[in-house]
Amino acid sequence: MTATAPTALAELEAFAAGASTPDPYPIYARLRAESPVVWSAPLQAWLVTGWAEVTRAFKDAATFGPLSSGAGSSAIYGRTILHMSGDEHRRKAAIVARRIRNRRELRGTLRERISALVSALGDELPAAPGVADIRAGLTTPLPLTVIAELTTMHEAVNFPQWYHDLAGASVSNVSRDPAVHARGVAAREEIDAWLDPAIARKRADPGDDLLSDLCTVEYEGQRLSDTEIKSNTAFFLAAGIETTDRALVNLLGGLVRHPEQWERLRAAPDLVPSAVAEVLRWKAPVQGSVRQALVDASLGGASIAAGEKLILLLGAANRDPAVFPDPDTFDVGRFADNADPQFTPVGPLRAFGGGEHTCSGSLLAKLEVELAMEHLLDRYRRLSFAGEPPVDAGFMLRSAPDLHLLLHP
Repeated sequence: MTATAPTALAELEAFAAGASTPDPYPIYARLRAESPVVWSAPLQAWLVTGWAEVTRAFKDAATFGPLSSGAGSSAIYGRTILHMSGDEHRRKAAIVARRIRNRRELRGTLRERISALVSALGDELPAAPGVADIRAGLTTPLPLTVIAELTTMHEAVNFPQWYHDLAGASVSNVSRDPAVHARGVAAREEIDAWLDPAIARKRADPGDDLLSDLCTVEYEGQRLSDTEIKSNTAFFLAAGIETTDRALVNLLGGLVRHPEQWERLRAAPDLVPSAVAEVLRWKAPVQGSVRQALVDASLGGASIAAGEKLILLLGAANRDPAVFPDPDTFDVGRFADNADPQFTPVGPLRAFGGGEHTCSGSLLAKLEVELAMEHLLDRYRRLSFAGEPPVDAGFMLRSAPDLHLLLHP
């Protein structure tokens, strides 16, 4: 008797449960073609793979909203701007936007600080042909230091571990692993304890940083509560790092595997913004986002009951051939004429969500990856893997766990 091949849904459920899948994109393609919205009993969620359906779930705020509790949610942080909607979301998100989406800041103070940090980290990389642990030496410490400085959390010696434990206990913990969740809870408690005196100081003597903004701004005539400040600060610590870190790992890995694309960038450095947008499409570092139906709804031919969870598979949507021609090809020039819109709500890229919940930190992530890439392109003629090529891992957050490269100045 011939064994029946597993369905795309069964393969994806196994992948979500931890099965090693070196390339999930063929599974996404099959599921997107067969059923772009399908119920998964093991995940207790609707899996959404089509670009049109993912986009509607982000933009139709009257029908679909943030998931605030349960497995795979961001409840570990408490109530943050991620869980808000309407006027409250717009006005409180603006607190963050004026610090990390302000074009003047991005061209001025933030750019200068990130450039200096990239240079300092780059100085520690080999000046002669040699092996470097790029993730430990550049891709993680760069965004980690930037967001920690913005929230003044760099003053806390434990902030790198807090970040690691919080990120692990959030949306990537779709199976609600109790040990992972417990570490996240412990990290939140430690962050809250550290923030108590920090909030008091910032209220009395605010500085030029995001934590001071949160401590002094008013909404409807009242300042944010200490609880709300703590929740959002914890969320920014984790969310401000994952995309940049993993995008850089995925971009560098892609360029090593496709050396002709590295040569294109060296010959035309103005393509760097396009390359950043392309890797966010081709290998989205954040592969999924969770939502819930606010009312009974129909999406992609499926009938969804109010309260049911949806997992929007951004990695699948970003390879939908109806929107992105030749979607499996890594092309650093794909967005040569329209890179900037991909980091805003108007672009088709779904790496940063969509609608009013488009990630507030998208422009900051763009700047960090661009400056890091410009530094590497200027300094090194060629990159190659040091040993066996790394294998990507992760369902909701995906990249190689580490990246050791041989750098050739």
